[in-house]
Amino acid sequence: MKFELIKKVPIVEIDGKWCLVDTGFPGAFMSAEHGVQEFFGIPGLHFAGVQALKRYTKFDYHNSEITTSDEPISLEGGTTVPLEVRPNGWLVKMTVGGVEGMRYIDTGAAFSYVHNLSKDFPSDGNADECSFDGRPWTAPMRRVPCEFAGHPFEILCGDARDNKARLDCCAVPPEGVIGYDFFANFTLVVDRLGGKMTFIKN
Repeated sequence: MKFELIKKVPIVEIDGKWCLVDTGFPGAFMSAEHGVQEFFGIPGLHFAGVQALKRYTKFDYHNSEITTSDEPISLEGGTTVPLEVRPNGWLVKMTVGGVEGMRYIDTGAAFSYVHNLSKDFPSDGNADECSFDGRPWTAPMRRVPCEFAGHPFEILCGDARDNKARLDCCAVPPEGVIGYDFFANFTLVVDRLGGKMTFIKN
């Protein structure tokens, strides 16, 4: 499926409906609230969660493609790492701001959030966000160094404690949520039943 990045999240057409592909949403399909539709400028927008995806899914932001299949999807030259599959999303081990741990990777998150983010990282403006129920808020962002499987990259990241609007609607889990910047830096194939992920650095 070809997708369009709108406000840094992938939007695809599935069965005649425009859908936001959201690996942080545990269900299959859900109609987005009116405020969310207005935020993205897409009447009738739906969320397409992990249950809308098949066993194997390839996320290729470089070519604006998401491929999902019951058959294995190859990724030439890729490295395979463990993937922890939970009902509310997928986690991989990475270091964020010098702190190593398991992190949720979420296509539905335009920006990343962790807890107790150091103020030493440089500020990088504000991000306009929208909750699942359509409430908008503005979040201060910092540019934070990360490392995944030996590969360095950077994210725009907010501190969960500074963003009450987000905490009120969709609390940031203790592991944190890593969004768009991860998928922009890596092409990956997720085997959600096998509990593994194969990736290459873009």
